[in-house]
Amino acid sequence: MTKFLPAVLATLIITGMSVFTAVQFNTIEDQGITIVEKDQEIEELEFSLENEIDMNDQLRSELKVVRDSMVLLKNVIKELQYTVKQQNKTIKSIKAKLKDIENQYAALKMEIADLSRKDEVDRELIASLEADKSELRQEITTLSQQKDQEVAARAETEAELLDRQVSEARFKRITNLVNNTKVRFNRIACTKKRFGKPISKIKDNNTKWKYTEMEFYLEHQDLKLLLDEQFIVKIVDKETGESLSYIENNPNFPDSEIDSKGVVFRYDGNMIELSYYNNQEKKGDNYEVQIYYVSDGEEFLLLDGAIPFIQNRKVVKI
Repeated sequence: MTKFLPAVLATLIITGMSVFTAVQFNTIEDQGITIVEKDQEIEELEFSLENEIDMNDQLRSELKVVRDSMVLLKNVIKELQYTVKQQNKTIKSIKAKLKDIENQYAALKMEIADLSRKDEVDRELIASLEADKSELRQEITTLSQQKDQEVAARAETEAELLDRQVSEARFKRITNLVNNTKVRFNRIACTKKRFGKPISKIKDNNTKWKYTEMEFYLEHQDLKLLLDEQFIVKIVDKETGESLSYIENNPNFPDSEIDSKGVVFRYDGNMIELSYYNNQEKKGDNYEVQIYYVSDGEEFLLLDGAIPFIQNRKVVKI
């Protein structure tokens, strides 16, 4: 029994070392998986941050154009208002001068009429007064033409002023809508068939991703501001900036043309339920939904209107 004790102890020690080594290996392996997961999380966060920075730069650039346009409009409006003010002064001055000459003309007519009724008519004086009256009549004609020209010029200035003021109001509306409209997504899912089972990864052959199903609300402090306004939804490849074509007609969105670069809709206060069909090859790794406000054919990306839903060819849960 004593002889076998060292052997037993040695066996126990070796077994213990094996178990310890296995546990350590498993722990290291688990830590390795955790590190990989953390690396993926960090990578996704970095991508999101870069994406947000790029998007903010784009929005700042777009809003700067709008702000610059508004500043320019304000200056033009001030100049036009000053011009109208000066034109009013000119017209007022012409009218006053015209009235004075018309009074002189009327007085001359009365004087000539009185002279003509006398027993002894002073024809030379009447002829002189007629000459003066003729000059006054010419002045009246000239001033009347000047007045008409100034009134017409003021009308043009006022029309331009009104147009600029309407444009300023439009830009204010655009800025309000773009800055303050919130997009609340309920769902974004990639499917092979409409209303099909969502997929979690975009494979190289793209055979499964044909539909992008979306549900979202538009919100604003003044909701009436959004009603009946036109918007467009796009799916954008973040690397190329290209929008996927919308290549299936949808009776719910009659404003959208087949093979257009987005789905156009008018907001009526309801949740938007949208199916975006595209069966073309999708080579990008990262895609996002972008929602634009459309005004007079111009598109303005909403400040809260971009959301990544595919990162590194994996569908992001919304």
